[in-house]
Amino acid sequence: MTMRISGRSLLLAGLSLVALSLPTQAQDMLDEIIVTATRTPVPLLDVPASASVVTAAQFQDAQANDLATVLRRVPGLNFGGGPRPAGQIPAIRGQSGTRIILSVDGARRNYAGGVYSPLALDPDMIQRVELVRGAASASYGSGGMGGVLAFTTLDPEDVLKEGATTGGRIKLGYRDGNDSLSGNLTAGAKADGAGIIASGTYRNYNDIETGEGGTLLNDGRLYAGLLKGTYDFGQDSRVELSYKRQDDHLLGPNNPSGNNSFQLRQLLKRDQEEAVASLVLRQGDWLDATATAYYNDLRIDTESRAATPVSPTAIRVETLGGSLQNSNHFDTGSLLSHRLTYGVDGYEDRYRDRTGGQPNAVNPDGKAGTVAAFVQDELRIAEQWTLTGALRYDSYTLSPKGQTKTDKDRLTPKVSLQWRINPAFSLYGAYGKGYRLPGFGEAFSNLSTRQALFNFRPNPALRPESSQDYELGGSLNLTDLAFDGDVLRVKASWFTEDVKDLIDRRTVGTYVRQTPFVGTGLIFQSQNVSRAEREGAEVEIAYGVGPVDLGLALSRLRAKDKATGAGLFAPPDKAVLTLAYDLGQGWRAVSATQFVDKQQRDATVLRRRDGYVVQDLGISWDQGWLRLDLGVSNLLDKAYVTYQQAQTDTFTYEEGRSVNATATLRF
Repeated sequence: MTMRISGRSLLLAGLSLVALSLPTQAQDMLDEIIVTATRTPVPLLDVPASASVVTAAQFQDAQANDLATVLRRVPGLNFGGGPRPAGQIPAIRGQSGTRIILSVDGARRNYAGGVYSPLALDPDMIQRVELVRGAASASYGSGGMGGVLAFTTLDPEDVLKEGATTGGRIKLGYRDGNDSLSGNLTAGAKADGAGIIASGTYRNYNDIETGEGGTLLNDGRLYAGLLKGTYDFGQDSRVELSYKRQDDHLLGPNNPSGNNSFQLRQLLKRDQEEAVASLVLRQGDWLDATATAYYNDLRIDTESRAATPVSPTAIRVETLGGSLQNSNHFDTGSLLSHRLTYGVDGYEDRYRDRTGGQPNAVNPDGKAGTVAAFVQDELRIAEQWTLTGALRYDSYTLSPKGQTKTDKDRLTPKVSLQWRINPAFSLYGAYGKGYRLPGFGEAFSNLSTRQALFNFRPNPALRPESSQDYELGGSLNLTDLAFDGDVLRVKASWFTEDVKDLIDRRTVGTYVRQTPFVGTGLIFQSQNVSRAEREGAEVEIAYGVGPVDLGLALSRLRAKDKATGAGLFAPPDKAVLTLAYDLGQGWRAVSATQFVDKQQRDATVLRRRDGYVVQDLGISWDQGWLRLDLGVSNLLDKAYVTYQQAQTDTFTYEEGRSVNATATLRF
């Protein structure tokens, strides 16, 4: 990994390390359980996959007002699209949109609409985030090429003090980088197994001051709410019902990732509603079952604020889905232990797209649905080896309104082998396949008229993109290295991926435009055109000693067209150094420094970006009933542009230096 880093930035990071190097007591780091990687609970350091966990405490330390602030620090995960949350689009190992799977409390978020973020979710509502990188289609079906990003929202226990039956918090915040005010009220209660939590957030934000010295139009407000009820019974069994809604308005350019050169202004309205019901039943070795049903409804409406208004638009995506699975625990012989997991899941998406109140001329309305069955065996051999095999069958349908529907199926395998050399060191190897279905716009965009800038031809015969992933990795867990009680934990992975049937929009003809347009127009059609090769690595290192926690996250990705050797979309190399120091008496200092290398390998020249270093600092005072946070993000007021943008010709600077303050009152 090659990075050009200024001497001033290295000096600041070095001074931070020296200041935070006093050991007193051991810190336990990265000791998390992850479910998303295998659909079953596994310690993070033992899971045979490249995976990470982000907690609510990390969002709190960063005083995050969006998801990207914290999640950009995770290896292999990028958020491009500029500083406006409505334009921030996640990418896992360089894959985004329909090539990755997003979920909230087990409910899929399947919208992938180009310039708009698919995640309308406020950080105040988050309990934890699980990230799995690499092929995941054997567990979750279409979209599992890049990986899975799974969010879990707050439970009643998260706001209750130990032994209390009621409790909550009031949080007020200010951010001067966009002159924003925020407030959150959360209350919870639990008694006799029954629990409830209600949380509401309000944010009001204004123009963004960038590190380049300018401002970005960003006039808006946000309301977010969560209501969840739980009931615990039997042996670790639980039923849960939740409702979430986020409604935000933004006055800005018609592309929310755009800069001030976008002359068309619009009022963007996003309204996301979601209802989830889940049941967990655990009793003995033969019943370890989970059932989930969900419905979510995303509406994206725009109203023109341009001098010459354009037609309003209205997009609606509804998803109805569910899953049912069970795990059996049994032995076959004295050395073989099984956890056999099997189940079914499915969902249906309904798409509706309007321009000026009429059906969109390019993107048809319609439905897309999947029904699937899966099985997985985690076979433990003696105490040192675990062989995990998974297989999933998907039957899917694409049904555009007024056009012929497409029915196909898919069988997807994955296998991994883990070797626990000793309690401190393990290695694994994995092979898996991933795929993603063609999007509605790719398969069914259809426009044939001379009175348009461009025309489109449908291609319902599009094949799904598919990938074969090979991954090697390992973990290290050591204690008492340099000091009594210190802890070092490392998780690393290397992967290579062969992708075929890449879908690309190609020119298939021309036509002579008619009034009000002039010149020659191009006719586009999506086609399976090429193969790609991708390889990379991720490393996470955590060290704890006394009051000090140190973290280092590294990621690298290379992608090229196998036929031409041309560089494809691949986020730049990234290193993130995090530091935390418990000063005593409730005081705590934190630091996060991102070192992002230049990306000059992309064959699309307009996508290339320079490297940058961004440092965030913060200090908090926590007395249990009251917590005060003060921080500075982008300490050096760096002018930088993220690599991933919704369009290649946007060049939108991120927020400059911002002083941030938060007060949290717990009751």
